Amino acid sequence: MALAALAGLAAAALGTDRVAAGAAEDRLAHRVAARQPAVVGTPEVTVEGFPFLLEAARGTFPAVSVRADAHATGGLPVTARVDLRDVSERSGHYTAAGADARFTVPFDALASSLGPGSEVTADHGRLHLARSVLGLPLDVTADVGLSGHTVTVRPVTATLAGRPLDPADTRFAAVFQQRDRTLPQLPIGLAASSVSVDADGLTVHARADRTTLT
Repeated sequence: MALAALAGLAAAALGTDRVAAGAAEDRLAHRVAARQPAVVGTPEVTVEGFPFLLEAARGTFPAVSVRADAHATGGLPVTARVDLRDVSERSGHYTAAGADARFTVPFDALASSLGPGSEVTADHGRLHLARSVLGLPLDVTADVGLSGHTVTVRPVTATLAGRPLDPADTRFAAVFQQRDRTLPQLPIGLAASSVSVDADGLTVHARADRTTLT
């Protein structure tokens, strides 16, 4: 009987703790949406730490993750994930000891920016671009890099109708240089650190030390 009562109290406490955590996650999600105009819809926020109420009483949380859909400059859709460490809340303001972020543009969006009939996929950490030029199939494999605040795409192999092209040809390379993209200012003081290509798309990685969220 006593054991059952203790179990009931534990379950009730756990339920109360989870409700409080969910309310905090919702409040932070709506705050992010209101203060980041590029965000589409309401972000998904997860606050780590258990029991939540104890962490809340201390005003600190070991980790908070935010996932959001957004639009970058030019209307490109972006999926953003920001992982925050040692988050503190004081008087309604949130700060974090550090943050790591991923901003991913899907392949279909990259293909749309190249024009009708284009296709973009991953090729062992590189981009593979395919499209038709004057009715002939063009296939290009390219390295993606980060130069300062600019994302660069440089061809390493290319064929037109199955015949090899010289990716180092200045005229050919110039076409890709024209597609270099300067990154917009990232939120909460994040600075781009690298770029990568994987199954999800082209991803810009960023980090920040000691950042203010709101």
